[in-house]
Amino acid sequence: MPLLSLFMFCRSTTLITNIIRWLAFSGLYILLALLSFHTRDSWSLSTTLWLPAPLLFAALWLTAPREWPLWLATAGLLHVFAGVWIGRPLTLACLFALFDVAIFPLCVAVFRLNAQLPALRFARRPIIGELIYPLQLIFSIFCGSLLLNLALLLSGYPIAPLHFFSWVLAALTGILAILPLLRESKMPSHPRFNGREALLLAANTLVLMTGYFFLPPLWQGLNLLLVQTTVVLLSVFALSGRGVGALLLIQYLIVVLATQQREGIFYTLTPDLIPAIWQAQWYLVFSAIFANCLYQYRRWIQQQQALAASTSAIIIRLSQTGSCVVFRLSMPEEEIHWQGSTEALFPDEEKTLSTLTLLDAHCDTPFLPGFRAWYSQQRESSFAREVVLQTLHGRQMRGMVMFHRIGNTAHLMGGVSLFLTASAAESPAAR
Repeated sequence: MPLLSLFMFCRSTTLITNIIRWLAFSGLYILLALLSFHTRDSWSLSTTLWLPAPLLFAALWLTAPREWPLWLATAGLLHVFAGVWIGRPLTLACLFALFDVAIFPLCVAVFRLNAQLPALRFARRPIIGELIYPLQLIFSIFCGSLLLNLALLLSGYPIAPLHFFSWVLAALTGILAILPLLRESKMPSHPRFNGREALLLAANTLVLMTGYFFLPPLWQGLNLLLVQTTVVLLSVFALSGRGVGALLLIQYLIVVLATQQREGIFYTLTPDLIPAIWQAQWYLVFSAIFANCLYQYRRWIQQQQALAASTSAIIIRLSQTGSCVVFRLSMPEEEIHWQGSTEALFPDEEKTLSTLTLLDAHCDTPFLPGFRAWYSQQRESSFAREVVLQTLHGRQMRGMVMFHRIGNTAHLMGGVSLFLTASAAESPAAR
């Protein structure tokens, strides 16, 4: 009976949480949608901004596919309601809503398939890998916008060529602004904001607010757009991934809302609202891509330094016992990538020792349970265990298996060594 009461309480708590999430999503979506319609063309029913795009994309990114119908149905109905509210015919409002509920799930699904596509293994390089994301977004949104144009033309709605690029740009700008923050949320370990990062984000916000609401674009001969870009890019070197994502999202909100209110650098330089918003969106797209490429390259350099430090630590420790070979361990798959020849330890078995389970099977004293317990605790930086290795030819050798963490990544460096007196018969376990 107490177990049943606890189960019912957990279910009711989960239901209340889901209702609160849905109400928050619905209220924020309709607010952002109505705010976006303030910048629609004077001669049409199309809007230049679509602020709910990053909200819907984030809801799909952070939830399982089984929850997508709820968010898509809610977004579709609210989009239709907002469209009818500002004067769109019902058929036209449904077509625009269909664009939302069709294109954003496609974008999220393509991102989730990245790791499963062998053709994209070259994307592990930092700059190329970062450029893959906007290219995928552009392709997905481009296809959806093309279908929307065809549907609107078939329904008799007049389409201007700029409408096509405007819809693509509106969705792309918002998604690129929130994408870094969403990607960091999926990382296995991400540090919290510290005081230094919070202070740096506050300083960037102050610079952006001052430049867009209180100063002309060429104040005292100083180009404020150049100052803004420089400050944002320099901040990338001092922020974590979550900090960079938060900075790009803050920049997106300030730049877009200021330009919409006919304030800031872009409206002052181009005193026409629609072209000013397009210029602001182009700036946001390229600054987000540039900042993310810069951050990914910086993180790649840090990972290479941590990899070299972990490899050096393993070699120094294992070289004291005898000959050794090092490997890189991909987690959580537990796949082994050997960094040298394994002929001295396991003749003719390099291809068969591709996982940690197969390596553990070659040990008379299993180390895998202890390793998994150490890996899950995330406390000590290294794990070492003496083992008795056995080859396919029946030869037994005393040795050691060691693992070392690589910075804040989920992957590990490992190594296997043979003792100078490699005979297992001499070990206490054999006696």
